[in-house]
Amino acid sequence: MTTLTAREVEVLRLIAAGFTYEEIAEQLDIGIGGAKGTSSRMMMRLGALNAPHAVLLGVQAGILEGRAKKRPGPPRQPLTARQAQVLTAAEDGAPLSTVARRLNTTPQQVSARLSESYLRLGVTHLPRGQRRAAAVAEARRRGLIPNQQKDAA
Repeated sequence: MTTLTAREVEVLRLIAAGFTYEEIAEQLDIGIGGAKGTSSRMMMRLGALNAPHAVLLGVQAGILEGRAKKRPGPPRQPLTARQAQVLTAAEDGAPLSTVARRLNTTPQQVSARLSESYLRLGVTHLPRGQRRAAAVAEARRRGLIPNQQKDAA
């Protein structure tokens, strides 16, 4: 039987749940390089060609139980800190270029984080013009971004 370290098993379970390396690093409080390195060592020990193959081999070896499961709900945060930050900065419907200036980044990065947020919050089925508002509302409902507090002046 293939022997994996406890950390490698953790990484394998998170990969099986659909987490990205960035999310794995965040979950395990390690750097992205550490997550990738652990994953690489785990795949080498299993003889896996890629991450999905590692999951299959992990199930076959009895390291993972049954079929790989979908992403678990809690304790995983549905949005990364950056996704929540971008969604909050974009909640007023401002153009991507304006939001990018607010966050000192590029419009492409803002677009990518918003798209990821839409997927995670389950609003991708809506028309493009409605996704941002729906994502903001859903994130607020789940307590992932703060409620808008406008002072009546």
